[in-house]
This record gives sequence, C-alpha cells and structure tokens, in this order.
Amino acid sequence: MGIENRFSVLLVVKHKDDLESLCNMVKRHFPHFFIAFSEEEALSVITEQKIDVLLMGLNTIQENEIFYLHLLSAKKSVDKILFRKIVFCSREDLKEAFSICNKDVFDDYFIVRPLYDPYHLLLRLRFIRRTQQMTNTLPADAFSVESLCEYLDQIVSCDGDIKDLNAENYEKLMSLMSFSMEQMREKVIKDSGVAESHHSGLRSAFDNHAQGHIQQVGEHQRAANQQVEERSQAIADVASVKKERILEDSDVVFDDSNILLLEDEATERDKIKAILDSGGYKAQVSGCATHTMKLLNSWKPDVVLMDLTLPDMSALFVIDQIRQDPDMEKTRIMVLAKPGDNANVQEAMRMGVHEVMLKPVDRDMLLYKMGHNLQALKANQ
Repeated sequence: MGIENRFSVLLVVKHKDDLESLCNMVKRHFPHFFIAFSEEEALSVITEQKIDVLLMGLNTIQENEIFYLHLLSAKKSVDKILFRKIVFCSREDLKEAFSICNKDVFDDYFIVRPLYDPYHLLLRLRFIRRTQQMTNTLPADAFSVESLCEYLDQIVSCDGDIKDLNAENYEKLMSLMSFSMEQMREKVIKDSGVAESHHSGLRSAFDNHAQGHIQQVGEHQRAANQQVEERSQAIADVASVKKERILEDSDVVFDDSNILLLEDEATERDKIKAILDSGGYKAQVSGCATHTMKLLNSWKPDVVLMDLTLPDMSALFVIDQIRQDPDMEKTRIMVLAKPGDNANVQEAMRMGVHEVMLKPVDRDMLLYKMGHNLQALKANQ
C-alpha cells in the first residue's frame, strides 16, 4: 500500500481530456494523484508510487476488466499493492458494473456518464483512506474469519446509520436555510426604507420567493440522499453475500481424478460429466469459481475444463490465477463459450488457453480434445 502515510490515487483513461474536470477536482484534494494512458505506464506508476486506489476510467466495463487483467498478468504483485479498485461506468452499465464488482474484480463502481455528483467520489476516497489507515493499525493476525464477518456486519449496519444521518442532515439544512432567509428578509426590510405599513406585504412577497428556492434545494437534497441510500444499500447487499460465502461449508473433497470441470449450470455440468465418464475420464466437478479456487489451493489438476460465464467471479480472472500459479504451469485449460461471446474468447486465447469449445458440447469432439490435451501434457513431461 501507499508509501508511509501518503495516500495515492491512479486514474487510467484513454485520452488526457477524458474526465478533465473530475481529475482537477481529485488532484486538488489528493495531491498524490496520477493519470496513466497505457498498461505500461499504469504498471510503472503502481509499482513505483505504491498506488492505494486504482480508478479505471476506460469507455466500457469490459475494457476496464481486460486492462486490469493485463496488469495482473504482467506483474503478480499488483493486486497486493492496490488497496481498492474502482471502475467508472455509465448509467446504462449499472447492472454490469454491479455484477463485476460482485465477482471481486473491482471493489466499487462510480457513475461518470453522466457525472451527477463529482464530490461524492471525494467522499468515497476519504472513506477508503480512513479504512486503510485503520487496517494498517491492526495486527497481522487480526483478520480471522470471525473478525472479517464482524467487519462485514458493520458494513451492513452502516446502511441504517447512513439513512439516519441523511435524515438528520436534511433537517439541519432546511432549518439553517429557513433561518438564513428570515435573517436576510429582516435585513432587506430594515435597509429598504419602506414604510412600516408596507412591511407585512414585503415580508409575504419575500417569503413566497424564498420558499420556492428552499423547495428546490430540498428536492435536490432528497434526490442526493436517495442516491447515497441506494448505494449504501447495494454495498450492504454485497457485504451480506460475501459473509454468506465465507460461512458456507464448502468441503473440498476430490478423488484420484486429474480433470477439473467448472460449470455453474447443473444440467450442462451433469451432461459434460457423463460424457467424460463414458470416455473413461475422471473429473472433479465444481459449480462456482469460489469453490474452484478452494480446490486449487491443495489440488493441481492436469486439465481445467471451464465455462467462460460464471456467476460469482470473472472467468478471465480465474484463468489468470491459474496461469500465475507456478504449480500449474503445465496445466491445460479448455474453455466452454456461448455463441457470440467473441470478446471473452479472444481475451482467453490471448491469456494462453489451449482449447475453445462452443456450447452445446459435441460428445465426440470433447472426448477427442480431452485426449489430445492429456497426451500433449504427457509428451511435455
């Protein structure tokens, strides 16, 4: 993480003019702010400056994901240096942004197209800085499963605290504005030189005019509070899901198989497993990436046959983790793709997978390719 107590932020964009006003604002509040326009530049800044927060500001969620995976492929320690990763998105990409954060590729997302509230990004960065400072003061063994679950519980409870705080701040704001308008009204009347008999009418006209402005401010504040509450609720939902995953009793059990099948659709998984069984191949099955990562901690299969669309984590991220494991240097990776998933297929091929097969799987082709990859593995030993 950051150098000593210095808090550093890196934004990745395509062009210098992208998000210029947002960049200037962040720079004013966080002096150690950097901008990178390429993977090489980003990697250099992250490692040399020990970046705490990475802001991904490319045009699409997929571009941001691929860019970050390239960084991981180039240097394994990138993920350990960064404390938080935030992906920028458009309002139309909200669901996709939430999904990719829920898969742990990024930690959070921020809407920049259209950019409604740039100052909210500052609040997030300040919160991250406080969280990081608190984390750095804890002993190394503080993050037990119990303490982590307690931390997630605190995140969930923060949702209610934020709602109460928003309501309290709203009341204070309205009270302060009303008081300020009253003081201004009396000062205007006092300095106007108007006869006292006309003061009542002047007060009425002033109040009617001021009420309209107060109402507009109130509506804006309520809308802003609603956005904060929706975001805090989304964070609380993610925290609840993560706690459930941590507490899940997913026993890691496998036999003498040398093939791992990762497929989240139960019907498809059973079908592929039956095909492999019919060919004499033993396969350990897994229904999600989280369980798969637990398996791979203690078991290194010869072949990983995996779906490119997973519910709990990016398949490209799983591939990258396999590729970075020195104990799986020779493991063969076969991916299953749906028609039309060209971008992920191309990226998977660039990352070094050995086979790409389209769904629905053809029995004879699957058995042929499985035999081919096992023979290739044996020949290289």
